[in-house]
Amino acid sequence: MSEHDISPAPAPAPSQGVSRFAVIAALIIGAIIGGMAVEYWLVKQGIESPAAQVTGAAAGDLERLVQIAPTQSHTMKDVGDHWANLWFAVQAENWPLATFYFTQARQSVRWTVAVRPERVMPDGSTVNVQGLFEAIDPSAFAFVGLALEDQDKEMVESAYREALTACQSCHEAVGMPFLRPTVPTAPADTILGFEPEPSQ
Repeated sequence: MSEHDISPAPAPAPSQGVSRFAVIAALIIGAIIGGMAVEYWLVKQGIESPAAQVTGAAAGDLERLVQIAPTQSHTMKDVGDHWANLWFAVQAENWPLATFYFTQARQSVRWTVAVRPERVMPDGSTVNVQGLFEAIDPSAFAFVGLALEDQDKEMVESAYREALTACQSCHEAVGMPFLRPTVPTAPADTILGFEPEPSQ
C-alpha cells in the first residue's frame, strides 16, 4: 500500500449541542422577562419600582441643592478678589499672572450666573442676570482680555475701568447701586508676589 492509498480521516461531525450564542441569548431574554415580571408584581402590590424610587430621590436631592446654593454675594466675593489682584498684576506688568486673574474673575462671574441666573427683586419681579452677563462679557470683559493679549498696560487700565462701569450698571439693574466697584488700593491676596518671574 502506497502513501497515496491512505484515505483521509473523516471530518468531525457538527456538534449537536446548543451553541454558546444561543445560551447567552436565552440568558438575556430570561433576564428581560424576569425583570418585567418583577415590575408587574411591584405594580400589583402598589410598590414604586426601583426606577421611580431613584427618580424621587434625585428630585429630592435636586431640591435640596437648590435650597443650599450659595447667594450671589459668596460667588461675587471671588470675582472681587480676582479682579483686585488683576489690577496689581497689571501694575507689575506680570502678564501671565494678570491673564490668570482675569480668566479666574470671568469664570467666577459665570459661576455666579450659573448658581443664580435670575435675581428676585423686593417687589417679586425678577432680573435676568444671565442676560446682563451675556451683554458685558463679549464687550467690556473682552476688551480687557484683548488688552492683556497685547500686554499694553495703559490699554488694560482703561479697559479695566470701563469694565468696572459695566459692573456698576449690573449692580444698578439688580437694585444694588450701593455696590460700587472701584480701582483697588490693595490686593486681595498678600501671600502671593506680583512681580514677574526673573528671566532665566
